[in-house]
Order: sequence, then C-alpha cells, then structure tokens
Amino acid sequence: MNSVNTFFFAAGVLATVAMLFVLYPWLAGKARSELLAALPRWVPLAGAAALAIVLAVYVALGRPQLNDQDATPGNTPAAVAAAMATPGAAAPPQAAGSMDSAVTGLERRLGAGGGSGGDWELLAKSYEFLGRPADAALARQKRLPAGAGTAAVPGATPAPAAGPAVAAPPPAPLSAEAARLVTAANAARNKRDFAAARDLYAKLAARNEMNADTWADYADVTASLHGRSLLGKPATYLASALRLDPQHPKALWLQASMEHEAHQYPAAAGSWQRLAAALGPNSPDAQVIAANLAEDQRLAGAGAVQPVGAATTGTAPGAAANAVMVRGEVVLADSLKGKIPAGLTLFIVAKSVSSPGPPVAIWRTTTGSWPVAFQLDDSQAMIPMRRLSTAGMVTIEARTSRTGQAMPAPGDFQGVSAQLDPAAGKPVRIVIQKVIS
Repeated sequence: MNSVNTFFFAAGVLATVAMLFVLYPWLAGKARSELLAALPRWVPLAGAAALAIVLAVYVALGRPQLNDQDATPGNTPAAVAAAMATPGAAAPPQAAGSMDSAVTGLERRLGAGGGSGGDWELLAKSYEFLGRPADAALARQKRLPAGAGTAAVPGATPAPAAGPAVAAPPPAPLSAEAARLVTAANAARNKRDFAAARDLYAKLAARNEMNADTWADYADVTASLHGRSLLGKPATYLASALRLDPQHPKALWLQASMEHEAHQYPAAAGSWQRLAAALGPNSPDAQVIAANLAEDQRLAGAGAVQPVGAATTGTAPGAAANAVMVRGEVVLADSLKGKIPAGLTLFIVAKSVSSPGPPVAIWRTTTGSWPVAFQLDDSQAMIPMRRLSTAGMVTIEARTSRTGQAMPAPGDFQGVSAQLDPAAGKPVRIVIQKVIS
C-alpha cells in the first residue's frame, strides 16, 4: 500500500468512528452521557492517539499525491513550473529528484512530437533551473539534448530515442566558478566591453569548461577587437564550437561570414545552407541568410542567383525592368579614400520614410573599385507587400560589412542619401563618409 492509500485508509477509519459516536446513542435510545460513562478509560486515549498519528502522517507527507513514490502526476508542465516557483533557491534532494522526473516526462512528450512552443520554453527554463544552460539553448531551438527522456521514472516505459532532433551530446554541467565567469562575460558583452569579455572567455578556456555557446561568443568578441575580422584566432574558436555542436546557429553564421571574408565562397555557401536548414524557413533571419547564400553562390561561380520568395537581393544592376527604380552610384569621402579594403560586403538599402520596418529594396555586392554603380527596384523587395514602387519617399543607405552580416557593427563604413521619390527617376549619389562606432 503506497502513501496515498495509507493516508486515506486512516482517514476513513476515523470518519467511521466519528459517525458511530454520533449515530449509536440515537439508535440505542440512550443518552450519550450514559454511554461515555460506560466506556473504558483507554478508549478516549486510543482515539486521541489515532488522531495524532493521522495528523502526523499528513504533516509528514504534505500533499501525498506529490510524494516522490507517486511521481507520475509530477511529470507534467505544471509540476515543472511549480518546482521552479522560487528561482535560485536550493532544492532539497527529494525535490530535485521530482524535478528531474517531471523534466524527463516533458522531454518524452516533446520528443514524440507533442507539446507547444510554451512547453519548449518551459523545458528551457527547467534546464536553466537545473544548471544546464547549453541544454536550455537547445530547447529554445526546439531541439532535445542527447539522451533526453531516458531517465528512469518509476512505473514508466522507456521512450524511444528522439531521432533527428538530437544533434550534439550535452556538455558537462558547469562548475560554480565557470557559471560565474559566463555570467560576467555576458554582462561585459552587453556593455560592449569586448576586452573584458575576451579575458573571461580565455579563463573559461583555460579551465577547459567551454561549450558551443561560449566558443561562438569568444570568436565574436575577439573579432570585435580586431576590426570585425573573423580570420585567425576567431576562426579556431568557431571550429571548436562546431565540433561540439555542428548545427549551432551563431557559430554557423560567423563561420559563413569568416569564409566569405577569406573569399572561400563555395565553403561560405555551404555554411549558409547548413544555417538555413538548422533555423528553418520560418526564421526571421531567413531572408538575410538567403541573400547571403545567393551572393556567395554568385561569387563561387554557381550560376545566376535564384530568387528567394519575392526577394532577389543578389541581382546585378540592370537585371530588372520595372517602371519604378532608383539608379545611382556610391562614392567615398576624401577622408576615407584608401581606408576601405577591397573584398568587403557592400549593402545598398532603400528604406521607407513613412513606414519604418524591413527595407523596401536591398542589393548586396562586394567592394573593389570606386564608384560603385547600383540599381534598386521591386525585384529586390524583402517582403512582397513592401515594395519600392509603393513606398513613397525613401532614403538610400550604403554600408560596408567586414563579416557579411546585415546588422550594422562597429567599424562599418556608412553613407545615407537625402529623402527622395523613387518615381522621379533622378540619379542618386551616396557618399560614404561615416564610421560606425
């Protein structure tokens, strides 16, 4: 008999005794005082002792259905959330065991294809609560760590392996000192104190407690300190990250950017393809990744750039024949001549003045000789509903990028035109004269 049955059996016995005490005098036709006087002295003592025992059992068990011997009801998202109600509090061994059982049940359900996005986020938070940050990162990508859902749960049937969702073996849990270093490094990165972050990652590497996340971040901050170049040490850090997790999104993005920087265009195209597969077609970065892939395929001599959705961001000038277009050239300010090397990515972007959001047209090329001629039209829209021909007044921005990433970064060179009407058909001259800090 388990704890639940024992508790309710004792409660039932007491309830029966209480009912007899109330009903028997009425059925026997005698006064309750006469019956009490006739009872042996040990009967009230025994009743009081029984009541004390039941109360003691209840206090010891709390809510007995949550006892670790009856763990099945705890294998629910609600049980996981309850276990994390006090973040940072030290859990007793019994609570930790119940938490592990609940997480295992959630892993099994998600591995079998059940669960919602909220369940994946709950699993990520559970991993963080248990001190498993790398597994939390995988859960937020809707992936399970190796071996997930295989921990023993009393009465449970082992679930099959999660299959393709399992990518890389989970790293060993970080020590308390390593976790402190990671937290401090993240704080330094948020403050853009890249030198301090680099030194903290170096300490982690010396302790041999790096994972794919920290290797990718180490590469990123090191590149930030060296003109955003990913060649050299950052490239070795990226290789370490991808050895631990071949599908790590940030490491793949930086790897592709590094290969583009090194003019290894076929390799860069392969890395962009791996990243696109890892993130899926619904990723908010899908359009940018497709544009980068198209550009590296073009540079690798893989043939004409293929459109992705409505966007053809790698299209060469003059390829479209739309009625509304903006033609022009990008030149360097005298103060920057000779300071921008050849081979950098150059983005030329049209942005709506009245409707902030994604660009209405974007073209990507590579720096070489100046000036750079360009043409923007509707074929280069990122989103079909946001086109150059319907945008109204726009500005045209030209920006270089050492890494090939669409987001501006310190050290990029930039120029922006005045507001203009694309339908006017007037040529535009953009002067790159600013260095982003």
